[in-house]
Amino acid sequence: MPDLDSSLANKAFGRRADPSLVVAYQSYQDAMRFLASQLAQANGIALLQGPDGSGKSTIARSQRDWSARQSPVALLDGAQLTPRSLLTGMLAQFGIDSVAEQDEAMLQQLNQYMAGQAKEGRAPVLIIDNIDRASSSTLRLLDWLSSLDAGSEIALRIVLTGKEKLAVLLQQDSMRSLARRRPAIYSLNPLSAQETMIYLRTRYIAAGGASSEKVFPVDICEKLRESSRGWPGALNHRATEVLQRMSELQSAQTPPRIVVTRDGHTIDVQELTERKYVIGRNELADITLDDPYVSKTHAMLQVFGNAIVLIDLNSTNGTLVNSKMALKRVLRNNDIISLGRYRLKLENAPAIDADLDRRIRMTDTITLQNVDDLRRKRAARQVKVIKSH
Repeated sequence: MPDLDSSLANKAFGRRADPSLVVAYQSYQDAMRFLASQLAQANGIALLQGPDGSGKSTIARSQRDWSARQSPVALLDGAQLTPRSLLTGMLAQFGIDSVAEQDEAMLQQLNQYMAGQAKEGRAPVLIIDNIDRASSSTLRLLDWLSSLDAGSEIALRIVLTGKEKLAVLLQQDSMRSLARRRPAIYSLNPLSAQETMIYLRTRYIAAGGASSEKVFPVDICEKLRESSRGWPGALNHRATEVLQRMSELQSAQTPPRIVVTRDGHTIDVQELTERKYVIGRNELADITLDDPYVSKTHAMLQVFGNAIVLIDLNSTNGTLVNSKMALKRVLRNNDIISLGRYRLKLENAPAIDADLDRRIRMTDTITLQNVDDLRRKRAARQVKVIKSH
């Protein structure tokens, strides 16, 4: 198994994943062709449906980017939409400067703009994701907008996404104008076994991972597909869990350790199995360095399950990590601490995810026990004293 970094899970499949990265599996491609075809029809309307995590939002963003090449486009989330935010969102994303405060004035301005664009063959496109979560008042306004025209041309092309049974939504009395445009519906399909493997490996490599075929072998891909039923959203969630568990298992199997050298010669190798380690010239320190430039209690290592933190204890000459002064720092694998003529290299350090790194860097709540009390506790189990020869 290659070295795993748990932060890769978030970069590949979690909140830090690049939203512009799209793995074009078959149903995604079919949906994009369907939307392009329907928007080119005289009625200019299409519905896209599928369960949560089926890729509807990804397709909606892709369609926005594609349509924007030729026409004004607005993409809005129905779950957060009110009638007023629908109007202001359309105006803003269509690039219309509006100072109107009354809804009626905004409606008139929007109608005039859409009619003008439609007459030029560039009828704007409105995409509403999660339309099934929109309020009834928002649906009524959408229905009114769908009835607008510019002579023989529709004034607004529309794409709506939601869960299954979007056709039922159109049966409401408040949606009669939309229903009269006879929108076609496309239902998304899950990824196949082959598509699942390509999806997982592609996203992992794009996030900076290596040896994707070892991290995601065929059997693991198949199990992930079964547990997620092949839907991208659930697949992302399961893959994140698997990568994090792999990283934790790998870290647990190989404990972190400090390799101490002086003038290039290895003096000691110490596994970090305790919670705290004092580094200093004092013989009661956990890691003793006999050097005049090292303070009696110079620095401390705090060992957590998912991080190792170095804290300088107000030393006289300071503490360097990778040749840079450090007062408090989350250590990463192969970081080198410089104290006088000594070098302390950290090996097998646990991977740090971005959220933990940010919290440790920003917080001031990491406090130390009284150093004298700590030394007394450590005196009973004094670790091998490192002295110069």
